[in-house]
Amino acid sequence: MELFDEIYRKYQPDVTRFLYRLTGFDTQLTEELTQETFYQAYLSFPRFRGECTMKTWLCQIARNVYGKHIRREIRQRGITNQLAAETSETGSDIREDFENAEQIRHIRQIISEMKEPARTVTEYRLYSEMSYAEIAELLHIREGTAAVIFNRAKAKIRQRLKEEYGYEI
Repeated sequence: MELFDEIYRKYQPDVTRFLYRLTGFDTQLTEELTQETFYQAYLSFPRFRGECTMKTWLCQIARNVYGKHIRREIRQRGITNQLAAETSETGSDIREDFENAEQIRHIRQIISEMKEPARTVTEYRLYSEMSYAEIAELLHIREGTAAVIFNRAKAKIRQRLKEEYGYEI
């Protein structure tokens, strides 16, 4: 138990940061999913083979926990995904916040529609801030390959944002 407490203290910030970005900066959901991730990791700890780093293994579990949450949400909502935002004439801050939220939502949507391994590499790189070496180790590819996949994915994201939504980033 002490070993797992140490693992929690060491890797909790990384897992939380990964989930925070994955959830679109939803603090409450991030906290719930972080706890579920470490619970699942605790249950699975005897099966950890050490083929990747502990951080990588925990982020894999977090990604699976997040995916399970999304599938549950889709079932509960009947596949309706609404973004409710109040836009009013009262100020540009609300409009700016809405536009930023829309842009993030579009980026997340584009990433979710990518084919493998581009989607996974992009999620790990953006949401978890994993190095190319960590991603390569996790996906059993070369570090240079991970970098190329990410850079191509990033270019596709930019292209789609410009073509479909008029954003230039």
